Amino acid sequence: MNTAVDSRPQSHKWMVLSNTTLGMLAAAINGSILLISLPAVFRGIGLKALDPGNINYLLWAIIGYMIATAVLVVAFGRLGDQFGRARMYNLGFAIFTAASTCCPAKATLPQCT
Repeated sequence: MNTAVDSRPQSHKWMVLSNTTLGMLAAAINGSILLISLPAVFRGIGLKALDPGNINYLLWAIIGYMIATAVLVVAFGRLGDQFGRARMYNLGFAIFTAASTCCPAKATLPQCT
């Protein structure tokens, strides 16, 4: 029997579960944000995304986002191997939470609007 695992408090398991659940929720919301924001993005660049000649732009926007996400997963997975998965997950979760709470508070900044 492994005594290192048994010596942890029971609340540790719930903290890990809640962090992982919140992280998956944030990832799902992040994927939905792209689809919700696409009409505003295309209005901003002056294109009608659903016109027959502009469907390629819509597809490239979605595929580009998926490619960037896949590359970042591999890169941060490697960092997780080097520095520890839990440490990298908690660091990423803290950065995401801080940025998510700061941007609405600083809506006047151009990078947050």
